[in-house]
Amino acid sequence: MRLFVLALCFIFISVFSAVDVSARPPCPKVWVEGHYNHHGKWIRPHWKRQHYVAGHYRHGQWVPGHCK
Repeated sequence: MRLFVLALCFIFISVFSAVDVSARPPCPKVWVEGHYNHHGKWIRPHWKRQHYVAGHYRHGQWVPGHCK
């Protein structure tokens, strides 16, 4: 019986940790044109993966969460 309960707990932990419960859609990739960086080096055009930034205060004003 203990082995059954242990196995059942392990199954629940495995299933619930694999489920993504985020309510927001994933951030898209954006195309970055070729440019020179602040060191003067040429950066080729490329796709950049954005990441989600949680809501925060900036200069005393609330900024809601967004992709950056």
